[in-house]
Amino acid sequence: MNNWVRGAARALFLAGCLLCGAATAALGVESAAARADRSSAEPQIVVSLRAESTVRGPEICLGEIADIQGRNTVLMDRLRAISVARAPLPGLTRTLDVSYLKARLRLAQVDLALLVLDLPPVVSVTTASRQVAGSELVTAVRESILSARPEDAGRLSVQATGAPPMAVVVPTGNLELRVRTRPPTELIGTVSTTVEVWVDGVLARTVSVPVRVAVLSEVLVAARGIARTQSVAADDLRIEAREVSVGQEPLRELGAALGRQTTRAIAAGEIILASWIDNPPLVRRGDIVLLTAEGRGVRAYTRGEAREDGRAGQVIRVRSLSSTREVYGQVEGERAVRVPF
Repeated sequence: MNNWVRGAARALFLAGCLLCGAATAALGVESAAARADRSSAEPQIVVSLRAESTVRGPEICLGEIADIQGRNTVLMDRLRAISVARAPLPGLTRTLDVSYLKARLRLAQVDLALLVLDLPPVVSVTTASRQVAGSELVTAVRESILSARPEDAGRLSVQATGAPPMAVVVPTGNLELRVRTRPPTELIGTVSTTVEVWVDGVLARTVSVPVRVAVLSEVLVAARGIARTQSVAADDLRIEAREVSVGQEPLRELGAALGRQTTRAIAAGEIILASWIDNPPLVRRGDIVLLTAEGRGVRAYTRGEAREDGRAGQVIRVRSLSSTREVYGQVEGERAVRVPF
């Protein structure tokens, strides 16, 4: 009987061990299956950052500096839109390290366990840019002023005062230059203008561009160098539209200079002023002139030698040939001098 009881107990123990093993095996299979299900429910997103990238700014979005691949399109779009840093100024570069980028992703509440990150040690990001030359800024000011005074557009000169402004660096995009200046009626002389540089409807830079605005007039200009005391001929002159400064009295017609004499040397291209041209002398130094002495109802004539040049109406010194005495007389005509007494 005891042997039978012990045999039955042993059989029950072996059966229990087998049942426990089967249950444990069953649980192990279910756990692996559950893990597989969870793994398939949590797709991996691969984020591969480029070592060098160019952005437009003003923010650096992850999608501009990384290639993002995976199956969860919603999560991928969210990742691409995450701002990881402020972009540098146009034309400049900033660097981002791995720890900073991971911190920005955590700050955006991204579970890094869902991502496979392929990160270079350092990421360099440059903001795309273009240059606006100083000549472009001056041209914009000139066009703005001429359009504000269409009635004078053909007579106005608009030039930069001194050297043209420096080129400015702005982001790439649709460029627009807007000019702010005085009312049209005040646009003469030295004018301070402001040029606003807009890119894609956003103000990128503001630049001060001083210019000189002048009214052009047709005046006589030396076609070539003219020596002092030279008689002016037609081929010495030309007519050009030039800026005339306040106080200048330029000659405007050929007849005002032809046959007359220069009082100073005139360089090619210079505006010919009225004070630089005079009538030739009627009497020249060394000429033998007719001296007329007149006064108190008496008129006498003699001959003399001019001691200096004289134009009509000028008073010059003359040495009388009869007395060798020097007298002063007024030039009346060609080689004719009147001496009052």
